[in-house]
Amino acid sequence: MPTRLSVFGVPIPEKAIQRRRVLPVALLLVGALAMLEWHYGFDFSLGILYVIPVVLASAALNRWQIVAFGVFAAVARTPFTPAASQLEALLKFAMATIAYTCTGLLLVEMSNSRRRLLELYAKVQLEQDLRRRAQEQLRILAESSPAAIVTLDAQAHVLAANRAADEMLAVPAGALVGRAVETQLPMFANALRVASNARLIRTSVTGWARRFNDQQFPIQAWFSVYGYGEDRCLAAIVVDMSEEVRDREREHFQHLLDYNRLLASAVSHEIRNLCSAISVVCSNLDQRQDLRGSADFDALKRLLGGLMELASLDLRSREADGGRVTDLGAVLDELRVVIEPDWDEIGGRVSWNVPAELPSVAAGSHGLLQILLNLCQNSLRAVEHQSEPELAVDATVAGQDVVVCVRDNGPGVVEPDQLFHLHATRSSTDGSGLGLYISRELARSMGGELQYVPTARGATFRVTVPQARVRKLEELRVS
Repeated sequence: MPTRLSVFGVPIPEKAIQRRRVLPVALLLVGALAMLEWHYGFDFSLGILYVIPVVLASAALNRWQIVAFGVFAAVARTPFTPAASQLEALLKFAMATIAYTCTGLLLVEMSNSRRRLLELYAKVQLEQDLRRRAQEQLRILAESSPAAIVTLDAQAHVLAANRAADEMLAVPAGALVGRAVETQLPMFANALRVASNARLIRTSVTGWARRFNDQQFPIQAWFSVYGYGEDRCLAAIVVDMSEEVRDREREHFQHLLDYNRLLASAVSHEIRNLCSAISVVCSNLDQRQDLRGSADFDALKRLLGGLMELASLDLRSREADGGRVTDLGAVLDELRVVIEPDWDEIGGRVSWNVPAELPSVAAGSHGLLQILLNLCQNSLRAVEHQSEPELAVDATVAGQDVVVCVRDNGPGVVEPDQLFHLHATRSSTDGSGLGLYISRELARSMGGELQYVPTARGATFRVTVPQARVRKLEELRVS
């Protein structure tokens, strides 16, 4: 806290001007001056010296106390003031009172004003220091951010940019400031033009940008336009999505291969069934004497053998997901994000009975999500015309497996035996019947199972997936 008083620039500590210390000293000075005038009987007044105790008292007293102390000092000097008449003595007393009081009040106001000024100065210094620290932290945050941060003016010229923005647009460090980026970031230039008529914009966008070396790349940006007219500016955070797009496309391609493999396996299975039936017929026909030695019949048997050999290729690989470990809780959280908006649109209710801690499972996250998403979408189609559509997702640990059940309150399944057939007839839910077959094959490729559980109302499907540590123990036993 700043001091109230200083003498010739030397600050006086607060504890030195406390009332209990200053007031006795001031009273003693007044008494000493009065005793001095009484003892020596001067023919002149020492009234000017009474200002000293008033000055001391003003360092510790408030305004009304200073007025009282000034009156006291004037009273103390009155008996020793020579005067020609009573009126003159009264006037001298009044003038002394006014002089002492005004001197003390002036010093109090000067001290208070100086104290307030010092407090405001200290507060301004503190605010400047805090602002400087905040600016330094923001600068460090912007410079160390892996995302590009740029600020543009109304003509799409860069006002400020961090190091990540320079690297993203392929320019030397610090060379982006002052450049026009209308060609490199056209979406921002369009947003600045749209916001020219006092229309503020704050949104996110996904699109394409161009580096200064003419290389295009996908971006995702969050930006806002602030200000009006020619003073409007745009602040944006931009992320290069090239790696994410490549990873996503690779993952989609891998999933496409998996689905093609499963479909080819299903077709191969059906061909084997047909070939087995044809083989039985050929065996019966081979007993006929009139067909023995027939070139056409022998050619038919060779064609059947080739077809059976081709159909014996089993494209399903149960080891495809053997080395994968997936957090089932994270998959269910992702499933919730995907399906709940669709159920909210139809006024449905989704209940989740999922423990806070679930063991990891030996399965691919996308394949497991695809199975659960297919079941939930089937339920959505089945209950979309119900008055109170409901979906329940339960997860439990059953021995060495984790079981996820998906239940709805729809009309149920008319022909449960035809659910998982590749050539199943089209159901009332407007599905093709192929999704459940592929979902079951996906579950089996993970070492698990997808089953339909008959219930009195609605439809219930149970997905069983082995725990990751159980799969590892089985692999160790085999090896």
